Amino acid sequence: MKAGWRTARRAGRIALALVAVALAGCSADVASQIGKDAQVRDRVMGVIAGNGDLAEQMMQRLVGTDSLRARVIETVLRDKEGAQYVIGRIGRNSEALDYVLQVAAADSAGRVHLMTLFKGMQMAMQAKK
Repeated sequence: MKAGWRTARRAGRIALALVAVALAGCSADVASQIGKDAQVRDRVMGVIAGNGDLAEQMMQRLVGTDSLRARVIETVLRDKEGAQYVIGRIGRNSEALDYVLQVAAADSAGRVHLMTLFKGMQMAMQAKK
């Protein structure tokens, strides 16, 4: 009886190893198909775009990769609605707004521009009184 169980367990392990090898081969095949086949790539991207959790995971990978971060952010900022959303979120987050102002004031041209904006805002507020 014990020999039968050992044989069954061994067969199960072999089957599991074969499935793992097959899946590894498939995943490499899918990766190459995404790069080569526009229809497969479109379907994969559609699945990711259609699932909020997958989209968030993909964005975390993209912005977490130094070589892709700038491309992702530039792509978002080129999209009018995307840029408006990001800027709106920054405007409602005091820490993010502080960071933006620090970056803007980092050089003399930026400081001059900020002061011009602040003076204009101050004049507009005084005109309302």
